[in-house]
Amino acid sequence: MKVFISHSRQNDGAALRLQERLKQRGIEVWLDIRELEFGEDWNERVADAIRTAQAFIVLVGPDPKPDRRQGFEWQQITEHEHYLDPAKPMIPIVIGAVEIPGFLRTRQVLAVEPSSIDFDNLAGTIADMLGRPDATVNHEQLERGRAAREQAMKSLREYTLDLEKDDLPQAGLRGLK
Repeated sequence: MKVFISHSRQNDGAALRLQERLKQRGIEVWLDIRELEFGEDWNERVADAIRTAQAFIVLVGPDPKPDRRQGFEWQQITEHEHYLDPAKPMIPIVIGAVEIPGFLRTRQVLAVEPSSIDFDNLAGTIADMLGRPDATVNHEQLERGRAAREQAMKSLREYTLDLEKDDLPQAGLRGLK
């Protein structure tokens, strides 16, 4: 199973230690600071890694906002709607006392204190959860997320139809000029 770790630059050390512990357990982890060569197109490689990932670990905090690179990763995850796929494990790890972003509320959260992360224990818990994708899902929030997405898509379709209706009469007037 190919696991993508999303992390901010402030969490480079934690991401590296977690990647090492998971690798010791036979889990293939894609971590940008290990996989990318100098001069490669970061956006392209990360987008491809996210597109092909079979599972995700998302480190959140201790700062409440992601940095630019992690923001790009989150954008890719949400655009591909991985967070709505209950068969695709996604494990948010909250470092400190921060609120998780909306798309991660569809998942069960692992909370850790920044000063006392037990990486061996954390990797064991993650390995167990990766083997049981359903254990990573908050089913109530997942259904809310799906309903919200469906409502947004319905509103977008209605708005598009309204624009098309308005554009037809305007197109006729433009032809008279």
